[in-house]
Amino acid sequence: MVLSWPAPNLGRREANKSYISRVDVYRVRELRSQEPILDEDDFATFSQYVGYLDRATIETQQKTLGHIEYHDPLNISGAAGLSNIRLRYAIRYVNNRDQFARFSNTVAIEPVAAISTPPTDLTAAAPSQDLIALSWTAPTSDVNGARPASVIGYNVYRRRADAAAGGDLLNSTPLPETKFEDRKFAYKEPYLYFVRAVSQGANGLIESADSEVKDFTAIDTFPPATPDPVSIASANGVISIFWPASPESDVVGYNVYRADSPDAKDSEWVKLTPQPSEPTTFRDDQVVIDRTYYYRVTSIDRFNNESPRSRPVGETVHP
Repeated sequence: MVLSWPAPNLGRREANKSYISRVDVYRVRELRSQEPILDEDDFATFSQYVGYLDRATIETQQKTLGHIEYHDPLNISGAAGLSNIRLRYAIRYVNNRDQFARFSNTVAIEPVAAISTPPTDLTAAAPSQDLIALSWTAPTSDVNGARPASVIGYNVYRRRADAAAGGDLLNSTPLPETKFEDRKFAYKEPYLYFVRAVSQGANGLIESADSEVKDFTAIDTFPPATPDPVSIASANGVISIFWPASPESDVVGYNVYRADSPDAKDSEWVKLTPQPSEPTTFRDDQVVIDRTYYYRVTSIDRFNNESPRSRPVGETVHP
């Protein structure tokens, strides 16, 4: 259970009554069939003190989250009569003199037993171009210990590694399998992934708690496709080479290699392009009339991955 509220004015002088030293959190257990306990005096009488946040924690959350959060780790395993329980919360600030402010407004939740525990063993890998493959292990029980887990699907979330919390839902509907392919990501961008199991509640779908967070940064080590076909022609003492543009969006140019024989060793092919050429044509005027030359072309992507070389094409220089 996560409570959140706007960051308060903490006050600067410790001797001042308005200086906030900590925030105390209270909870009352109600039956869903009873009238809510909304009166402040009644809430003070029947509520249970469940925890606090100290000044240092409040200041840290103000800087990192922009608001204040309190996590109440409810343990409802084996709870009897859970279907008729309502939990109501309120907070109040305390100064250095242990003087209490008034209670905040109350908020209530109605726990549902048939909620799955979170998935486990989340993994991430980049097995091919433009793909991050995620997989995880299905939960085996609900939060109340019932088996099997009440799972109808899974939701996958992703956020940037520098984001303090939250995440973007990557799938449009709950996933029926324990795997997901992320194809909308940026290479070299650190991401954090987590998964939630989805259960059917009385009034709609309910998500489990988060799985463990998996950090992953995809590195592009995949060479682009080889240009094909490569065409060649000669006129006026120049050899011209042509090839189709690569359909791959990350290709930034092409390298052209030349040799005196189509069977020349790789080390004997001379690269004619100091930098990858953006045009899909190349004119070689550093040639000798009536001599035959052979050429191969490669694609280069923005991460400097180079494709295999194309099949050799040859031409004799015509005057």
